[in-house]
Amino acid sequence: MFDPTVPLTLAALVLVGMALALSQFCMVRAVLGVAGGAFAPARCVLAISLAIALMLQLLGWWRGGEAMPIYAPAAPVVFGGLLFGIAARANGGCYVGSLNELCRGHWRRLYTVAGWVLGFALLRQPALPAHGQRPWEVALVIACLTALLLHLGWRARRRQQPFCPNPALSTLRGGRAWGLMLTSGALMGLLHHSAWPWDPSTLARELGRALRGEAPPAAGACALLVPLGMWIVHRRLGLVEWRSAELADLKLLFWGMVMSLGTVWGMGANDSYLFRYLPLGSLHAAAGLTAMSIGILLPLEWNPQERTRKKN
Repeated sequence: MFDPTVPLTLAALVLVGMALALSQFCMVRAVLGVAGGAFAPARCVLAISLAIALMLQLLGWWRGGEAMPIYAPAAPVVFGGLLFGIAARANGGCYVGSLNELCRGHWRRLYTVAGWVLGFALLRQPALPAHGQRPWEVALVIACLTALLLHLGWRARRRQQPFCPNPALSTLRGGRAWGLMLTSGALMGLLHHSAWPWDPSTLARELGRALRGEAPPAAGACALLVPLGMWIVHRRLGLVEWRSAELADLKLLFWGMVMSLGTVWGMGANDSYLFRYLPLGSLHAAAGLTAMSIGILLPLEWNPQERTRKKN
């Protein structure tokens, strides 16, 4: 019997990939942007996560609640988040940001993706004690996301910065940009209820398990539709520029593996934190994201040319 939800879910995955490409979604870019006084990328990240949280509340009210377990903050989560933030900064992008570059034709990102897969193949995720969704945790997360979004909006207005998350798309600003954020967040909330492993870090984890000899679920392949959507947008907008990988880019393999290490210890990557756990009210995601932001902002210089320029 034909199930119409399957093609609708697959179409939603492509649309999510297109939205992430249009908004140039990247946590590293968002955190560094706030530090440099550019608030649009961070507002984009917060708006999507808040929209997911609100959609999940609506779906929970309609369908009878959320069954996915959530976790309390723990020391390994903080350490894993800090490690991920340092590695993502050195890598030059988070999971979503790296896939965006790969879909633009930057082949050096294959080293990063290979590092993710190898890292997940070598490491096994420890189990934190789980508990069911608690209303006060959800309310706290929604309140904090709303407060942060309003605060950054206030700071942006003081600097007269329009909401334009992607500088390459000057027409995607204001109401259009907010509409894209809300629509993509709503789609992600619906995908959350589909229980399909669609977020980018999930694909790397399943491929890593396959290298260990474990049979990955067939549904894991649906995560490939997210980068497909990214590629479609970059292709349509003429942003694809093929760049070959160089020997100097081999270091990205190492940083990709360290990102996986942080993901395993932190019980989630930045995409699973923002798209899955945080909207559910899982406070381990709030702790992990805070640690990631600190790791991204640490004054560590990975570019020798930049270090030489600063000295001169």
